[in-house]
Amino acid sequence: MDQSLRHQSVPRVSSTRSTPVTAFALLALGLIMAGCAARPAQDSIALSQSFFDPGAQTNIVETRGGLHCRIFHPREWLTPDAPSGQRKQHPLVIWGNGTHASPAAYRSLLEHWASHELIVVASMSPNAGRGVEMRDCLNYMLTQNSDSASPFFQRVDSERVAAAGHSQGGGGAIMLGRDERITTVVAIQPYVLGERHNPQAAANQRGPMLLLSGQEDFSASATTNQQPVFDSANVPVFWANLRGATHFAPMDTGGSFRGPMTAWLRWKLLDDVQAARMFEGEGCVLCADERWLIQTR
Repeated sequence: MDQSLRHQSVPRVSSTRSTPVTAFALLALGLIMAGCAARPAQDSIALSQSFFDPGAQTNIVETRGGLHCRIFHPREWLTPDAPSGQRKQHPLVIWGNGTHASPAAYRSLLEHWASHELIVVASMSPNAGRGVEMRDCLNYMLTQNSDSASPFFQRVDSERVAAAGHSQGGGGAIMLGRDERITTVVAIQPYVLGERHNPQAAANQRGPMLLLSGQEDFSASATTNQQPVFDSANVPVFWANLRGATHFAPMDTGGSFRGPMTAWLRWKLLDDVQAARMFEGEGCVLCADERWLIQTR
């Protein structure tokens, strides 16, 4: 072996104290950087969870709204309270059921939205695809808002109204979305191929739309039902397709759709700036969630 190479070695550290100090500094820096990276993720998880959690309003009940509507609201409204002029006004969510379903099939979800200080009015129709029955419930609530004998007298914010529905009811929400009184639409796996649906409805919306799909939905597949809506809509659309979700995933509690839908309604109807973070900006929470396939326009 070449002697010149044999005797070469890495220079020794002149101070034995510098090694642990340097190692400690690097470790501390690493922990700080890891903490900085983890904090946004933790914040996003906490934010998302907040919309799955119940809202501030408790003791939600269901009341008949004439023959064809059901209203989800706080029980305390059924007894006299503060003078009507001091009553807080609440946005409306008008709901349409899937084919052959009733509000009972979505009760937990509708009660959840009511807990977030929204008045939820569900059509009883098992065939809500035209949006007509949903419109009737909207008209009923606006009448109640003007009736001094009604528990809903002056409680309705008529300037903030969402149309929401699942499957055929999702198509009905899009149909109702043409009404000038509608602020926003939440269309959950909307079925738009039936004769009750006008294919031009998406091109005549009055406000932004949250469009939701399930990747394993073979009843109202994204390709044949939601893609045409996304392509033809004349308003901003946030389209979120949930990996692995079937057509029945939103039933009862809302499943994994529950949080994003609640956040959208709070953003568009209650001006919740934290809820807006779920959908917009560089830190868009849903956009970074690998469970969702996101498209916007």
